[in-house]
Amino acid sequence: MTSTASCQRRSAWAIVMLMLLAAPLHARDAANSLKASFRDDFLVGVAVNDDIVRGRDPASLKLLERHFNAITAENVMKAEVLHPQQDRWDFSAADAFVEFGRKRRLFVVGHTLVWHNQTPDWFFRDANGQPNQRDAQIERMRQYIEKVAGRYAGRVDAWDVVNEVIDDDGSYRDTSWVRAVGDGDLLVQQAFRFAQQYAPGTELYYNDFNAWRPEKRDGIVRMVRKLQAAGIRIDGIGMQGHWGLNYPATADIEAAIDAYAALGLKVMITELDVDVLPLTREGQVIGTVMAHKQFQLPEFKRYLDPYQQGLPVEVQQRLAERYAELFRIFHRKRAVIARVSLWGVHDGMSWKNDYPVPHRTNHPLLFDRQRQPKPALAAVLSVATESATTSSSIAAPPPTVAATP
Repeated sequence: MTSTASCQRRSAWAIVMLMLLAAPLHARDAANSLKASFRDDFLVGVAVNDDIVRGRDPASLKLLERHFNAITAENVMKAEVLHPQQDRWDFSAADAFVEFGRKRRLFVVGHTLVWHNQTPDWFFRDANGQPNQRDAQIERMRQYIEKVAGRYAGRVDAWDVVNEVIDDDGSYRDTSWVRAVGDGDLLVQQAFRFAQQYAPGTELYYNDFNAWRPEKRDGIVRMVRKLQAAGIRIDGIGMQGHWGLNYPATADIEAAIDAYAALGLKVMITELDVDVLPLTREGQVIGTVMAHKQFQLPEFKRYLDPYQQGLPVEVQQRLAERYAELFRIFHRKRAVIARVSLWGVHDGMSWKNDYPVPHRTNHPLLFDRQRQPKPALAAVLSVATESATTSSSIAAPPPTVAATP
């Protein structure tokens, strides 16, 4: 960057800051809250764990109540928790999650009804331990959705009905659910039929990672069109935002948002986090878990886990810029985006600390491990502010930042 360009960027940022300081006090207070800053645009949600719900993490609870107006169950509404054994159900954590959200008047998202991962093996076997036949598997799915979606009908606002069933090439993934039913289209259509039947007033979504990839995007579009042609209700698409500092390309994200919106569906940005750690191959966001003990050796740790003591200034800056870049897209597309949800309140609770390489120190969210705001938060808030207080010709950068733990 030339010194002239740098000066222009600093000048633009100074203009924004002056206008912020000139705003009324109540407006500045609102600008410090994510949900208030984007209240006319979309919901701002977050995944919550049982510690937050049960009051064991009051600092995170305080952040949630200030910044977010939607919540997603991180794990407690998955099959392995709700129905770990054929003769055992456990709704205690899920009930607490739903009550937590209703008490605070939050938009409550159930996650998820049909997913191959975190679903017990017995789901797919008969009483003799043999693989279920198609009709038996569909009936098991019906019974499960009746029990779970029916229990929370009128209390859960939306369900991720089917999760992660389309492969990167646009075909159906070879998952336990697809194998058991034998037909991906039939699986998805029956799942949405049952969800519509047992949760008639609830919004119904399909949720997936890499939904920005053109081939996968086209596969999701084909799947949705078949649902619609069959007269089966689907209300929205959740685009999981497990992204990085330099991927995916913003053009691909925007193209996917447009493609899903063209189907007449709501678009949600779900599970948003920005990975700052080195990748072992381009785009390794989902799919290859490097759990082998060799990756815990010092020579690997130095490369794969470089920020154990905190983020360097330049990486904090890049993270802030990336979040601002993404939220500018979301803000431009606010007519079709209904919700943007972070996948965790703070860095310490992020799944990215253990994926794709276990036991690393990642920094993908807006609040650090001490529950303190990171420069990325200011960058996101500036997106809402700049649209209201500056002309679209000013592209304000986030402020220069210092390293934080």
